[in-house]
Amino acid sequence: MRDNPWGDPFVRDVACYLPPSGTTDGLPLLVLLSGFTGAGWIELERTHPFQDGLIQLFDRLVRTGACPEAVIVAPDCLTSLGGSQYVNSTATGPYADYVVREVVPWAHERFRTGRTGVLGQSSGGFGALHLGMEFPDSFEAVGSSAGDMAFEYSYLSDFPRVFRALRTAGGPERWLESFFTDPTQIRGPGDISGTVLELLAMASCYSPTTGSPGSFDLPFDTDSGELLPEVWSRWLAFDPVRRLATPSARTALQRMRSVHVTGSDSDEFFLDVGARTFAAEAARWNVSVVHEEFAGGHFVRAPRFHALFIRMVTALVAADRP
Repeated sequence: MRDNPWGDPFVRDVACYLPPSGTTDGLPLLVLLSGFTGAGWIELERTHPFQDGLIQLFDRLVRTGACPEAVIVAPDCLTSLGGSQYVNSTATGPYADYVVREVVPWAHERFRTGRTGVLGQSSGGFGALHLGMEFPDSFEAVGSSAGDMAFEYSYLSDFPRVFRALRTAGGPERWLESFFTDPTQIRGPGDISGTVLELLAMASCYSPTTGSPGSFDLPFDTDSGELLPEVWSRWLAFDPVRRLATPSARTALQRMRSVHVTGSDSDEFFLDVGARTFAAEAARWNVSVVHEEFAGGHFVRAPRFHALFIRMVTALVAADRP
């Protein structure tokens, strides 16, 4: 990621989890991808007094015998706009290549691990499906926890709200100038400030401006607010649901030992609908997908990852048995 367009750090920490036995040779390697504004090192922290973080959750599953041992690596793919979606983009940098061509080979060499799976939360769930479809030779299992998909449900409804906010600010450049001057103005989930930042970040990932590194196209006209089909279609080309119609993506997932998508029935961003839509579309194309839905909202991760961790590691371990 050296010389990336935003000048973001090209040397990053990679959070690592090693199993209680202290032995890593031949164990499955899990690549854990964080959600928007998240990073691997955050997954090492316990951020709630009464809930496990994802690493603590996995460690408890291993220590109680509910899940076989595995090694986890969680990369840092933050950008100046909050996230990379784990894609290669001329507006952000080659984050897919960073994960697949740098982090994964490093982990295999460092820990002598075996078969590899990729899983993640929200943007990380999208990233897991994206990397699985793009790099089927690098992964044998994919898991998505409330991953971004069915873009017409998860993104499109935010366009009018973001249009108004950008118009009030004097345009996207003025809004970004204000943000970089005082990042603390970004509020929590549901506030328009966070919605604007997320949409600009998505545009930097899905619709970079051709021939202009660091620049990106918005999917709507900043004067009228009307949808720009030529840009929106570029976003939709990344939608995991729609990618199932492409032979290469379909074949990639059919090669996986496990494809597992989960959602929560009260997801604030309607990503439970996305997971259901993905599973239904996969069935039409004869792609084997396990779909599970749990009670709770988008940020209640534990039940989804409890299922994802166990299924993924079990599938990878079973592949090595005679």
